[in-house]
Amino acid sequence: MTTLYPVQDAFVRGEISPRLHARASLDLYRAALSKCENFVTLPHGGIRKRGGTIFVGEVKSAAKTTRGIPFIFSSEQAYCLEFGDFYIRVYAYGARVGTVEIASPYAEADLFDLAYVQSADQMWISHKDYPPKVLTRTAHATWTLEDFEFLDGPYDDINETGTTLTPAETGHLTPAMTGNTTPGGTVSNAGGDPDAYQMFDRDRVQNILIAGDSIGYIRYRNASAAQRVVDAYWITAASKATTNFDFFTAWEIQGSNDGANWVTLDTRTAETGWSNSETRFYEFANSTAYEYHQIVFSGGGGDDATHTRCAEIAFHIKASDQTPFNLTASSIVGINGDAGFQSGDVGRAIRLLGSDGRWRWARITSRTSTTVVKIVLHNHALPNLSPITRWRLGTFVPGKYVETGSLYEERLAFSRRFSVYASATGDFDNFALGEKDDAALEFVQAGGGQANDIVWIADSDGALLIGTSGGVRALSGSGIDEALTPSSFKNRNSRTFGCARIRPVAAGQSFLYVTRSRKSIAELVQTSVSKFTSDDIGQISEHIPKQGVVELAFQTDPDPVLWFPLENGELGGYTHQPSQDVRGMHRHRLGGGFAGSEWAIVESAVVTPGQNGADDVWLFVKRTLSGVTKRTIEIMTAPFEYGGLDDAFQVDCGLTYLGAAVNAISGLDHLDGASVDVLAGGKVYKGLPVAAGQVTLPGGAVASKWQVGLGYQSEANTLELDVGGRDGSIVGRRKKIAKVMMSLLETDTSGLEVQSFLRGRWEKVRMPSIVAPDGKASLFTGNVEVPIDDSWEGQGRVKIRHVNPTPCTIRAFTPVFDAEP
Repeated sequence: MTTLYPVQDAFVRGEISPRLHARASLDLYRAALSKCENFVTLPHGGIRKRGGTIFVGEVKSAAKTTRGIPFIFSSEQAYCLEFGDFYIRVYAYGARVGTVEIASPYAEADLFDLAYVQSADQMWISHKDYPPKVLTRTAHATWTLEDFEFLDGPYDDINETGTTLTPAETGHLTPAMTGNTTPGGTVSNAGGDPDAYQMFDRDRVQNILIAGDSIGYIRYRNASAAQRVVDAYWITAASKATTNFDFFTAWEIQGSNDGANWVTLDTRTAETGWSNSETRFYEFANSTAYEYHQIVFSGGGGDDATHTRCAEIAFHIKASDQTPFNLTASSIVGINGDAGFQSGDVGRAIRLLGSDGRWRWARITSRTSTTVVKIVLHNHALPNLSPITRWRLGTFVPGKYVETGSLYEERLAFSRRFSVYASATGDFDNFALGEKDDAALEFVQAGGGQANDIVWIADSDGALLIGTSGGVRALSGSGIDEALTPSSFKNRNSRTFGCARIRPVAAGQSFLYVTRSRKSIAELVQTSVSKFTSDDIGQISEHIPKQGVVELAFQTDPDPVLWFPLENGELGGYTHQPSQDVRGMHRHRLGGGFAGSEWAIVESAVVTPGQNGADDVWLFVKRTLSGVTKRTIEIMTAPFEYGGLDDAFQVDCGLTYLGAAVNAISGLDHLDGASVDVLAGGKVYKGLPVAAGQVTLPGGAVASKWQVGLGYQSEANTLELDVGGRDGSIVGRRKKIAKVMMSLLETDTSGLEVQSFLRGRWEKVRMPSIVAPDGKASLFTGNVEVPIDDSWEGQGRVKIRHVNPTPCTIRAFTPVFDAEP
């Protein structure tokens, strides 16, 4: 027999699939484990017991599933949002933010289908069955959730049927005037002309003398001293504007509430070159209502500076200040598949082409019948009440709302089915299509040759990534470093896997996403400009994501780890540092249990920047305690490093007590009926009962610092190492382990045990000097040896576990065994 000492000093491949347990020829084999539970593979090569979880609070309703969503303003201001059945709660840095609770429309069953995109203090939330919402933080404890309104788009195709839409109003500030005071309000000008009203009579083909020289004003006072908000206007030049060039070229739009003190709302200069009966349109920002409005002009009268002329002025009442008015369809044909207007059309946008050839847009505020709805009109007043033949209904209706969102090149982008909609550059509300480079755009059939649904979109360097059920595509400008515009775009396919409707995460220089089956995770890497490839990162550990991935959350500090809850309630982990060839999966079972499961169920995971520089990993956990279902929010603590034993937090759903030395602590109501592990005063106590929210140390012991919570153990099982065969592989040959040697870092060896893969007895690491005479544990760094009771059928494999609520880091492992030659 030959005694062998094979060292395994790297575990960076984590727990690999049982299908690979005999593939000793693979390079990754010597850096892998057959089991890695509640240990995290480290970029340095070793494995470390994961941190415990701190109890933050119980969710609003323990009977219903909740989901966590991050809200990150900056690395110094980060929140975790609790999305529950029709509500949202806010948490920050381990505590709930006051009593903040926002009513939401989202039912429990829809929470994990919500998509979101955030910029600064706003988050846009989308779901195919709900109108998009925007969540806004205006202060630490002030949050609002409101409908997100797409301004002027997107729209379905232009109506091609004979159905017309007739408006009951035009959106004008003034009625169609028949005199200076009829039918309502008062019109006046600088010359006191009795026909000044003709500037508001809806006749745009006129040659009206409005001033005897180059300056003047036209004023309108609302009837009954009413105050109205104006935000746009259009002006039509005289029908003989080019004859003597008597049009005005500069003006101010002003508002007043007393006719004496005026506020300038808009100013224009150098408005020259008018054509006969030409109409020009102007908008300005305004939210103040006025009783009087006027245009004060100059530069009129042509070369002789006399006889200034015009045809029409139309002030537009801001949509929010309008009284909704009827829009009547001549038939139901062409409306909602010939079904006419439906209740779901409330809130829908509609575009109307006026008789002047100008598109306006309106929003439906209510439905009266299949042919009648009420609207408010945006942009500009209509020229008249003529039936409108060319119109477009907004794209978004119940069941057809946007599904996912992202930011890209200062545009807010959304997707639905086969289409991507992107806002105007820097104007996230504006989805009015145009030809300018910064105009909003719509891209259809992003799935390319296959009609695959878009399931997510994400911002990447140089491209908007489009994840579809058939693969990932890249939408970008047509040239290198060229911006995406309505006229410059390219849509590239890549050799990638189909995607699940789960939000991907950025992981350094790559993206990680869940494949269509939800049973594997792929890495998306850019190979050239707008060209990507993807590989299944979990293939060597395929049995872990095969449990079904729920969502992804990526932690960058202190170690790059992808966390992903699984459908069986385990928390998957994946240490991801490709530059160092570190790609190791591990599984985590939180302390406690649920129903027939021996571990607590992790339902959701969120990562946000923490206060101490490390990321906070928020977990939404379900357990059964004393026959009662409880759902809690917990934060996984940063891993133990270079500290004192009292600082270690290696319990789940736990709390810390720091104060006067006491024999009992309270405040553990969330763990009533459970048995907990305690690290108090440097001593380990296991299985202590919690009653009435209180736990007591046995024997009258007291301590000033406690870490108390549900216990969990970490376990690592090794593979059969293939070394030392003189005539080939020794895999499958008889071998027997005599002892194991381990290199440890800051480890409580009193909780470390080793077992032969086949024998049933766990061997403790016996180092009397590590436990002080007063029973306090201490941390050991160095090498230890543990004799093993093994058989010749043991395959040279061992099990390692750590059972105390204390730290454990294993840097290397060496089994000493005899093998058949």
